[in-house]
Amino acid sequence: MNEAVFRYDEGSDKFEVMLRYVNTDLNVDRQFNFNRNVNEPINHFLRRLESNIQSLTIKKLKRKNKGKSINTDTMDNLLNNVENKRIKFVKDNSILDGNLTCKAILEDLSNVKLIIFDTEYKLIQNTPIVTNIKLPLCILVGFLTYPSKFVTMHVDKTISAFDWYKMETNKWIHVGEGYFYIPTASDVGCKLKLKCVPRKGDQTGPAIEIISNGKVEAGPGVCPFEIRHCFTKTKLSGKSFRVTSYNILANVYSLTDVSKDVLYPYCPEYALSMDYRKLLILKELRGYNADIICLQEVENKVFENDLLPALSILNYSGICNLKNDLQEGLAVFYNQDRFDQLNCSYSILSQGTDLSEFNITWLQIENENVKQAFLNRNTVIQAIALRSKENSEILVVGNTHLFFRSDADHIRLLQAYYGLMYLQKFSREIKKENLECNVSIVYCGDFNSAPYNGIYQLMTQKYIPEDYADWKSSPNEHIKNVTLQHNISFSSACGTPEYTNYTANFSGCLDYIFYQNDYLEVEQVIPMPSKEELSLHTGLPSVVFPSDHISLCADLKWLK
Repeated sequence: MNEAVFRYDEGSDKFEVMLRYVNTDLNVDRQFNFNRNVNEPINHFLRRLESNIQSLTIKKLKRKNKGKSINTDTMDNLLNNVENKRIKFVKDNSILDGNLTCKAILEDLSNVKLIIFDTEYKLIQNTPIVTNIKLPLCILVGFLTYPSKFVTMHVDKTISAFDWYKMETNKWIHVGEGYFYIPTASDVGCKLKLKCVPRKGDQTGPAIEIISNGKVEAGPGVCPFEIRHCFTKTKLSGKSFRVTSYNILANVYSLTDVSKDVLYPYCPEYALSMDYRKLLILKELRGYNADIICLQEVENKVFENDLLPALSILNYSGICNLKNDLQEGLAVFYNQDRFDQLNCSYSILSQGTDLSEFNITWLQIENENVKQAFLNRNTVIQAIALRSKENSEILVVGNTHLFFRSDADHIRLLQAYYGLMYLQKFSREIKKENLECNVSIVYCGDFNSAPYNGIYQLMTQKYIPEDYADWKSSPNEHIKNVTLQHNISFSSACGTPEYTNYTANFSGCLDYIFYQNDYLEVEQVIPMPSKEELSLHTGLPSVVFPSDHISLCADLKWLK
């Protein structure tokens, strides 16, 4: 029996219908899709269906008759089919009243059939279906391959079937199963095909197949991060955990004309595209076996389509917050095998100057140019509270990406201080709710600040005097009579590497993992790439480095 698929979510005022109409005499085979209101009468829907069939049939008849007029009997058979009950809904062998609303059908599809002339259609509600699927343009040996687009309705991806094939000697050969596939050297030069059978509960939807536009290519060879993976082969446990922080370079920045022509002219254009870079980023992150991953410059579509799917199969969960109206922001992932999420929060700094711990400092700033510069930024601070499953410890993880302008050391200093006050307040609230646990802070990010600037001193020395050089970093934005201080003991887990950002125009240390040293200690710092590795292709990004930044990775341990 033919099927008509009805899609309806309870409470919605709309529903969808999908059915295939076939008339072999006229060589008609057409998929119809309708979006209708649940409160319209059944006959209104049927007349819309009839109208579509009429239009299609008349076109086919005119073509078959080579433009001659259609005889009267034939036309009569095309008209008034709803009134003459040739198109109808039937339930338990009784024709349904055409004045009933469509909602009456949607509430109980059992034993209801749609009859179009002599053809019966079984009504199926919310069958799983894949509405759009695509494979990536870039497919490399040794790197994860998965759908670049996977749009579904009523599908549970975890129980759906995925089968991978390669075209070899004009035959499709089965090479793998699952949502992800890692091509091997034997796949080079072959196109790939993915077949998906969508499922949800005990329902199975129609299979769909997609063939890659491109062929499998050889990868870039051994990437420097794979050498770093030698230090992270073992997953940590007990009181130890691993933290990674990484600015992954958003696609909205890497593909601008300025990036191509000025910032990274040494990098091939294909290696600037996220289609290529995300493959390296995912392989790098997965190989660190980190328990906590803090990322900057994360676009929402990369978070949803790439990072979350690829990391969730390793049992990571994550949160993402964009920078106000920008296309990129921050993301934190954590290992659910080791941590439970208690709470998470974020703040757009320019909208939160009333934060009590920061507002005292804010009111001391007299230069209106400074305040306007601070308020003009979309900088965000993320906070997430993670409770260890192995110890009575709670970790508050902060993640941020501060303003980049070279003459804005004073703005960055205020932003870092805001973030610190925000995390301190967040930690106090978590402690009140969990008195039996220790609460410690790890503050990660791209601070856009070198070790000789104020942020490093603020974090590690707890104090910035009013005559500090950073307060005068911009001629029109001097800050006077302002000091900053706090009472949390921080150290930098990776110290001050010579480079965490390396391009032809600039190189230096801008990224940090600050940790509370009266609760935590460093067990291992994953070695950074050598200058020779960084400069091999002039600078970053390159065919083996997916970002202009270098990821930080360190193993920390609770002291208590």
